[in-house]
Amino acid sequence: MSSPPPERRVGSVVPVTRSEIWHTDGSVILQANSTQFRVHWSVLSMHSGFFNGMLGLPQPPDQPNIDGCPIIELCDDSEEDVACLLRALYDPLFFVQKTLPMQHIASILRLSRKYEFRGVLETVAERLTHENPTTLAAYDALKTGNSYSPTRIVNYHGLLYDTINVAGENKLLSILPCAYYRALVGSLPTDIFDGIPRSDATLATLAPVHQRACNLGRVALLRAQWESDGTFGWTEDEPGEFGCTESAGCREKKYSFFRRHVVRGSLAPFCSVSYVDSLNLCAMCTISVKARMISGRQRMWDLLPTFFDLPAWSELRDEL
Repeated sequence: MSSPPPERRVGSVVPVTRSEIWHTDGSVILQANSTQFRVHWSVLSMHSGFFNGMLGLPQPPDQPNIDGCPIIELCDDSEEDVACLLRALYDPLFFVQKTLPMQHIASILRLSRKYEFRGVLETVAERLTHENPTTLAAYDALKTGNSYSPTRIVNYHGLLYDTINVAGENKLLSILPCAYYRALVGSLPTDIFDGIPRSDATLATLAPVHQRACNLGRVALLRAQWESDGTFGWTEDEPGEFGCTESAGCREKKYSFFRRHVVRGSLAPFCSVSYVDSLNLCAMCTISVKARMISGRQRMWDLLPTFFDLPAWSELRDEL
């Protein structure tokens, strides 16, 4: 890859800058705004249904070109997005990186969907689906204790909100239930409407449709986690039903747990079952509470999309 003169004019009208992505043996030039990229028809057509279909079309006689390479203007696409997509295509180590910035993921999602880079789209979407799974077992596997940090996306304040917006824009619906839940437990209720400051002083804000979903979900989850078949439904159980050896003490400990977390408005339907050990219930109650909590957590997860006014898991589809 060589570095040609940094600027020239096409038809002496539009000043353009040549990108660092400029292959001297390239056969086509993509132009986004005022930036040009010299690449190969063979590479584009191999990965993109859009460009593969364009390859066989006759070019108009007045088609602008440079050194015989046709110039294709990419309307409404930023030069940053195009550069990111091309790096993913040309750099074999791009997707080997352990973590990718969300900005790169969003750029590649937008353009790979628009121009039908199917393989690239599926590869980058997997970063989001990995971090926001559809099964409780996968969700638990990503946690360390009761905490979670992303492993395939660069973490920063506001990442959850940006994830939700990007998933919604790109119709990755299966990501939303988990991402909504994480947004609720990872931020203050007011943040849903006010946004979260990023480290670069910009503000990560949810689109109104996602604000509504999160608001509905918070109310529904808070209620459901205490229902008899919810995660904490065991707080209503009478100790004597399970062979309790310390009825008065276990009853008081369960009630104390219920009262403390209801007053706080705690939202934790997927907290670790091992938390039960800290309650110091008798051995029989500990066994029964853990069993009830396991089934309650699973039921809450099975219903998770519906709390946010989404279709059930079995009906959620990513439009890749």
